[in-house]
Amino acid sequence: MDLLEVFKDSEDVVDFPAGSVIASEGAEGSHMYVVMKGEVIISINDRAMATALPGEIVGEMALINSNVRSATVSAKTDCRLALIDQASFNSLLRYVPDFSLHVMKVLADRLKNAYEIIGD
Repeated sequence: MDLLEVFKDSEDVVDFPAGSVIASEGAEGSHMYVVMKGEVIISINDRAMATALPGEIVGEMALINSNVRSATVSAKTDCRLALIDQASFNSLLRYVPDFSLHVMKVLADRLKNAYEIIGD
């Protein structure tokens, strides 16, 4: 699924300078993000777990499981992110079946990656 294409005309975007924290582990979260430009790092307990590039999503767990962030997301480079709130997320899940599959794949890939890192 090409999320860059889906969100290319989104007016709900935010820019983050390199080094800034986008979402903090344990904090409340009401949005997930699509990385439109730049690179972000996803970390748990100050340990880098994954990197997200343009077209990838971050912060989805706060909308799926609870409103509490399970990881910290930081801008590795200057970034532009499209915001997706709970209502938009629910609408995408309901009306865009490819989006649901995409989110499940992202979660499975990140879980697999986390197990590999923890096993080191």
